Amino acid sequence: LYHFQKKNSQHFFELIHDCKETVNTLFFTVFKTFEKYRPYITNALELDDSNAKLEATNKLIKDIKRQGFGYRNFPNFKKRIYLILNSKKERTNWVLSRT
Repeated sequence: LYHFQKKNSQHFFELIHDCKETVNTLFFTVFKTFEKYRPYITNALELDDSNAKLEATNKLIKDIKRQGFGYRNFPNFKKRIYLILNSKKERTNWVLSRT
């Protein structure tokens, strides 16, 4: 856990490799899964990029849609999303072309 929190993937996987033979069978399965997805875990530890904010926004939009019981007017649905997301006023193409 320490190496994972410090984002040191090399020490993290070395520790897993060293302890793999001496742990309970349930942990052995978990360690095998860690080694199977090693490139992805290493990538997640080394890079700061994440899609968490995007996923949170998508979930919020789905919740608004579920709560609204089906909007018939898409512009009103879009305005409600902007209001709830606390976004600034929607930019038009005219405003974007002038900047």
